[in-house]
Amino acid sequence: MKKVLLFMLVMLFVFLAFGQNFTAIVAVTPNKIHAEKPDTSVFERLDAYEAADVEKVIRQAEIERQKNTTEDKQKKKIEDTLKKLKNGKISLRKVFSDTMFVGDSLINGLEVYNILNDDLLITQVSARLTHLEDNLKKIVSANPSELILHYGLNMLWADETGTQWFIDDYSELILKLKKALPYTRIIVSSIFPVNEEDADDEIFTHIPRHNKALKKMCEDTGVEFLDSTKLVEKSEEYYSPDGIHFNAKFYSEKWLPFIVENKGITE
Repeated sequence: MKKVLLFMLVMLFVFLAFGQNFTAIVAVTPNKIHAEKPDTSVFERLDAYEAADVEKVIRQAEIERQKNTTEDKQKKKIEDTLKKLKNGKISLRKVFSDTMFVGDSLINGLEVYNILNDDLLITQVSARLTHLEDNLKKIVSANPSELILHYGLNMLWADETGTQWFIDDYSELILKLKKALPYTRIIVSSIFPVNEEDADDEIFTHIPRHNKALKKMCEDTGVEFLDSTKLVEKSEEYYSPDGIHFNAKFYSEKWLPFIVENKGITE
C-alpha cells in the first residue's frame, strides 16, 4: 500500500512539473517566433523597381568601378614615370617618343637644347599661325599620339578684335587637324608669361586675355588646354636674360614633367 501511494505521489509530481513547463513553452513560443521574424522590407523595396531599373543601377556601378580602377592605374603610371625621370632610369626622349611639339621659339628651346628628338619638333623663331598652316601636311604625315601646340606670343593684340582674329584663325587650323588626325590628342599650350622686369613691353600685358581666349577656344573645338602660366611665377632662375625665353633647366625639370603629371603622357 505504501508503495502504491509513493508511486502516485511521484506521478503527481511529474505531471505538475511537466504541466508548468508546457505552459511556459506555449506562452513563450509565440513571442520568440515574432521576435525572430525576418526583415522582408528589402525585398519589398526591390519589388518596387522595374527589372530595367535594377539592371541600370548595376551597370552604372560597374562603370564607376572600372573608371576608378582606370584612374588609379593611370595615376600609378604617372607617379612611376615621374619617379623614374627623377632617378634617371628613363629619359624624356623615351617618355615623349611619340609626342610632337609644334610652335614658336618657346618650343624651339626643346631643339636648341637637344632635349627631345628632332623629328618630333617643328619649330620656328617668331612663328605665327602661318607656320602651323604651312606644316599641316608634315604633322598629319607624322601621325603622333599627342600633338602639343604653342602659338600666340608673336600674335598678341592690344584689343579684343585682334584677339578674336587670332582665335578664329587658330580654331580653323585645329579643326582641320582634328579631322585629319582623329586618334591624336591635340593639346594647346597657354602662352608662356614673361619676366616683366626684363621684358617690359606693354604688349605682354595682354597675355592673360589671350590665354583666357585660348582656353575657351579649346572648349569650343574639343581639344585639350595646357595651362602652364603658374610654372614660372616668381621663378626668374628659369628665364634667359631677355625675360621671354627659357633655359634648358626649365624644359627638363619643370615643363616636361608638368606635362607628364597633368596630361598623363607616360613611358
